[in-house]
Amino acid sequence: MTWRAFKFPGGTDRVTRRLVMAFAITQIIAWGSLYYSIAVLGPSIGAELGLSRSGLFGIVSLTLLVLGAMAPTVGRLIDATGGRMVMCAGSILGALACATLALAPNVWIYMLGWAIGGVSMAMGLYDPAFATLNRHTGANYRRALTMVTLAGGFASTVFWPLTMQLMNAIGWRGAFGVFALLHLFVCLPLHWLAIPAGGGEAAAPSTPAGAPVSPAVAASATTPAAPAAVPGVQPQTRTLLTWLTISFAIAVFIGSTMSMHLLGLLQATGMTLGAAVTVGAVIGPMQVAGRLGEFLLGARVQPQSVGATAVVLLVAAMAALTLVDGSLHAGILFAMLYGMGNGLMTIARGMVPAALFGRVGYGARIGRIARWVFFANAAAPATYAALLGMGVGYRNSVLVLLALAVFGVLAYRRAMLLARALPAF
Repeated sequence: MTWRAFKFPGGTDRVTRRLVMAFAITQIIAWGSLYYSIAVLGPSIGAELGLSRSGLFGIVSLTLLVLGAMAPTVGRLIDATGGRMVMCAGSILGALACATLALAPNVWIYMLGWAIGGVSMAMGLYDPAFATLNRHTGANYRRALTMVTLAGGFASTVFWPLTMQLMNAIGWRGAFGVFALLHLFVCLPLHWLAIPAGGGEAAAPSTPAGAPVSPAVAASATTPAAPAAVPGVQPQTRTLLTWLTISFAIAVFIGSTMSMHLLGLLQATGMTLGAAVTVGAVIGPMQVAGRLGEFLLGARVQPQSVGATAVVLLVAAMAALTLVDGSLHAGILFAMLYGMGNGLMTIARGMVPAALFGRVGYGARIGRIARWVFFANAAAPATYAALLGMGVGYRNSVLVLLALAVFGVLAYRRAMLLARALPAF
């Protein structure tokens, strides 16, 4: 793929390219250091600090709760300021978090490090990046968002082996020390140089020629925000946002469960550990494939259709998982469906709210969605483990996940029906 494929229309071409190039790097570092690294470093940290596996990941769950609690405030700040100061502060806090973790003499300071990390992630992961792109990229927003998620999909691919090398060479404390330097000397200057100063201006979302436009989209293109005095508008839009949030939160709940429990679940069906790892390895490339497909075909497809495809693929993946029964081929089919659906879901979380509600106030709106998404992310591993502890078993638990996925589709469908019925204002 040549650089021509990354050409953007319009006058914000230079700003958009600069933001995409910067976020392609900073998202990999932010996700890799503060989210994915614990999978590699966790056993060594637990052994030194005397933390059980449940205690270790329980602290990470608390971090995600901090992230979710902070997300709406961060979104509103980006709406008001444009994102530069917020994301730079996120980089500084990321460095402070990693340095605190590297120097932690006991569990309490270790917990403090992850609490700081939660605030940093609220200011530096996808949602604040999406909100910042929304303020500064104009009509290029959708293409820019897809490209950033396409790069971010390589975070685990880059950081799992990097973290392993660092741990083997300088230990887990040294690895966090290196991560602190990456936040301070790579992410911070990139955010400062790439994000324009000032609040920017959110433009109305572009719509492919000839595509149907929902009343909510039409309204957002002509009116900055719904007047509070118009009766019926606010309750309907809140209900729409609630159903959309439920759908996204369910998808993330399932995704978080798969991240922590997939290998054990596959082995419980009779699959060997080696085969289970092979299945898991398919998911990452398929996430990237799904995002690449959206990048290449996005101009012909409405954002709402991307979201619909993501939730339907998730149902298909869970259905395929019920049929694995030790079969590697069925496992790979699951991984392909799940990977593509999960990859598209990340894009949908950024694009669908803009398409349905307009891009004025987008940061606050996506922050409210992110709150419940990360609460679901934090709760999923422990909730699923509790389900297994109740004697449900891995096989029957997949049926529970399938039922959740179906409800996610119904919630998304309900949101789309509400969007069509929303009066123009």
